[in-house]
Amino acid sequence: MSAERCHPIPLTVIGGFLGAGKTSYLNGLIRDGLEPGSLILVNDFGSINIDSELIEYQDDRLISLSNGCACCTLGGTLAEQLAEAMRFSPRPTAVYIEASGVADTARIADVARVSPNFRPGEVLCLIDASQALANARHPQIGEAWRNQVRAASRLLINRQVDDDTHRARVTVLLDELNPDAKRIELPLPEGAPVPVAAPSKPVAATPRALVSGRHPWTSVTLDMVRPVDPAIIDQLLEENADVLVRAKGFVTCHDRSVPRLLQFSGRHPQWQSSLHTPAKPQLVLIGISGQAFDALCCRLRALGSMD
Repeated sequence: MSAERCHPIPLTVIGGFLGAGKTSYLNGLIRDGLEPGSLILVNDFGSINIDSELIEYQDDRLISLSNGCACCTLGGTLAEQLAEAMRFSPRPTAVYIEASGVADTARIADVARVSPNFRPGEVLCLIDASQALANARHPQIGEAWRNQVRAASRLLINRQVDDDTHRARVTVLLDELNPDAKRIELPLPEGAPVPVAAPSKPVAATPRALVSGRHPWTSVTLDMVRPVDPAIIDQLLEENADVLVRAKGFVTCHDRSVPRLLQFSGRHPQWQSSLHTPAKPQLVLIGISGQAFDALCCRLRALGSMD
């Protein structure tokens, strides 16, 4: 057996709750330059892989998973994809997994602890500071959010609020949940390099409570091919912010010739011009299961579908 085959590959997990900015961070990391030969696994919650369309990295080292949370496929698809990666020639020098926003990142990192082909890198957690206090105490999503913070070796704190009291409360919260994790505030100063996980420094396993596989949220994918008024979409999403956790995808708008990218997190919709032309405009909604979420999906489906 060659020396290359005997050398474990560092595995780094990039996590954070829905809408925390994982894809933007990964895009910056790619632009800044990863270690040559790095393999990136991109995963998104929903039946279409919107995030893989947004990643600015397209070659044979990009593998997209489109079957739900990576943590839920620990013994299935993710493991099979990693096993396939081990057959690449040359082998990857490092593996980065972008976990879905509802993933148990500690379980994903466990792959590196039980496989002889990998060794633990870092577990990164991006945090939307503007939503941290609300997410931590939310009756449905709070446990998952807190467990992601606890599992991290490094916290990347995004979207800080310009309020000293709020910042202090977020600091206290993170001190309580994970006092040992390194912390970096985003965005970085102009010209500063994107912080890269240090795969050469293994991260020790930390005790944690197991999380139930039953989640309070659900995911729905809607076709959005009929031209719509963005203002109507904005109003619907904002009116249902209590049950809508995340929305992400492409929408055909009445005032544009090509679909626009819509992202909703932190109770606010954002529209952008699309860098890619999707084969079919679709919108993924992730929300709290129940009648209110179902009604929102029905209204959006009626607006965007040609049926």
